[in-house]
Amino acid sequence: MTCFSMTRLSWCAGLFLLPMLCAAFAAEPTLAHLYPVAAQQGTTVSVTVSGKFDPWPPQVWVDAPGIVFEPSKTKGKFDVQIAKDAAPGPHLVRVFNSDGASIPRFFIVSAEPEIAEVEPNDDFKSPQKIASLPATISGRLDKSGDVDSFAVTLKKGEALSAWVEAYVLASTFDGMLRIVDSKGVELAFNHDGRTLDPDLTFVAPRDGEFIVQLMGFAYPATADVHFTGGEGCVYRLHLTTAARTHVQFPPHEAKFGPEIAEQKPNNTSATAQSIPIPSTVSGHLDQPGEQDYFAFTAVKQKTYAFQVISARAGTPLDAWLSIQTPQGKELRRNDDAEGSRDPQLTWTAPSDGTFQAVVGDLTHHGGPDYVYRLEVAEAQPSVAATAVAHSVIVTAGQTGEIKATVKFLNGFKSKLQLAAKNLPGGVTAPDVDVPEKGGEVALKISAAAETPAINQPFEMVLRETESGAEHPVPYSMIATDETNGVPQGYTELVINSTDQLWLTVKAAAAGKTEAAK
Repeated sequence: MTCFSMTRLSWCAGLFLLPMLCAAFAAEPTLAHLYPVAAQQGTTVSVTVSGKFDPWPPQVWVDAPGIVFEPSKTKGKFDVQIAKDAAPGPHLVRVFNSDGASIPRFFIVSAEPEIAEVEPNDDFKSPQKIASLPATISGRLDKSGDVDSFAVTLKKGEALSAWVEAYVLASTFDGMLRIVDSKGVELAFNHDGRTLDPDLTFVAPRDGEFIVQLMGFAYPATADVHFTGGEGCVYRLHLTTAARTHVQFPPHEAKFGPEIAEQKPNNTSATAQSIPIPSTVSGHLDQPGEQDYFAFTAVKQKTYAFQVISARAGTPLDAWLSIQTPQGKELRRNDDAEGSRDPQLTWTAPSDGTFQAVVGDLTHHGGPDYVYRLEVAEAQPSVAATAVAHSVIVTAGQTGEIKATVKFLNGFKSKLQLAAKNLPGGVTAPDVDVPEKGGEVALKISAAAETPAINQPFEMVLRETESGAEHPVPYSMIATDETNGVPQGYTELVINSTDQLWLTVKAAAAGKTEAAK
C-alpha cells in the first residue's frame, strides 16, 4: 500500500511538474547558418540549417515573396522553393516559434545556376571539374583541415578571376584562394580582397587545366593555427574569364560637390592641390610612401566632414586621413572609422584660414591599384539610431520593452519621439520622448490580456514632433568587437542592417485570462 501510494504520489507530482519543465526548456529557436546559402530562381533545393530548433519544425519568415521554406521530415532540413520571379540578391531569413524568433540570417537568390560543391575534392589531384565558365559554386569547408579543389580549363593568356563570399555571409572562416597546376605548384595566391574574403586574378601561362583551391583559418581567430571546417564554413566561389572591375566605388553623393581629378604633383604641403568645399576628389598614391595634400578654406567654428573610400571599394590602400595646418601641424587624424577600414572624421575649424587634408597609406605602399576617393563637405545636422535588440517578446496582459540608442550629430536640434509602426491589433506602444542629448531610449510594448499568440515583423522610427519626418531605427548585424585583443566581428555583410524588427506575443495561460476578466 505504501509503495503504491508513493508511486501514485510520484506520478501526480510528475503531472504537476510537466508544464513547468516544458516551460523551463521552451526557448526561441536559433539560426546560425544555411547550407547551401544560395539557389537559382525557379528551382527547389534542399537546405540544411544549423542552430537550435526544439520542437521541430519551426516556422520560417523571409523578407520577400517567392521564397518558401517547406520543412523536411528530417530535422534540420528544408526544401526551399524559389519562384521564377523571386527577387534576385541576398534575403533575410528568420525561424520562429511561439517562444520567439532567431536573429536574421542570409539566403541568396541567384539569376544564374548555382553549382553544388561535391566531396571528396580535398586533393588537387582529384578536384571537382567545372565544365564551363562563368560558374558560381555553393560550398562548405566541412571538416577541420578541409581544402576544396576545383579544376578549370584555360587557354594561354586567358585571365581567370576568382573571388569568394564567406566573410560577408558571417561564415566562420577567414578564406584563402590559391591556383596550382597539375603538379601542385602554386601559381597565384590571395588572402584578403575588398573584405577578408579573397579575390584574385590569374593569367594562364599556357593552355591546360588549373586547380582553384579554397581553404581558411578559423574566424574569429583562435590560438590554433590550422585549416578549419565545420557547419558554419559556408561560401560561394565565383569563377569567370569575363572582364571584371575589381574596384567599385559607391555612387557619388551630391552633397560632396563636383567630382574632380587629383592634380599632381601634390605630394608636399608646398604643392598642395586647392579644392572647393564641397568636393569629391579621385586620387592615386603612385609611389610607395607617397602622401597627397589638398588645401581648402575653412570658416571659424564651422564643422566639416571628411571621408576616404579605398578599402571598401576593393583597393589595397589602407588609408589614413589627417587635417593639418600649412606648416605641418596635425589637428586631427583617423585611419579606421567605426565599423570600417577606411578613415572618416568631422572637424571644427579653430579659425578662418587655409588648412590641408592629407591622405597616405598606413603600410607606406603605393602603385597602380592604390586609388581612393576623398570626399569633403560641411557637416550637416543629422540623427542616427540603432535598435539594441532584433526582437521583443511580450506575454498577453503584460508589457515588454525594446531599446534604441540615439545619437545627435553635428548640432541636430529637432525634438524627437521613439515610436513603433505596424503593430497588430491588441498591441500598443506609447511614443517616447527622446532626451535632448540622445542616448538609450526604451519603448514599452503592451499586449491586451485577450491578445492571441502573434509572431510578426514591426518597425521603430524616430519621429520629429514638429514636421512629422521619420528616421528609421534599424537593427545592425555588423559588429567590431575584439576577442583576445584581435579585431573581430563583421564590418561588412551582404545585408548590414534591417528595419524589420520582430514581435512575439505569447498568449496568456487560460487561468490568467479568466482572472483578468
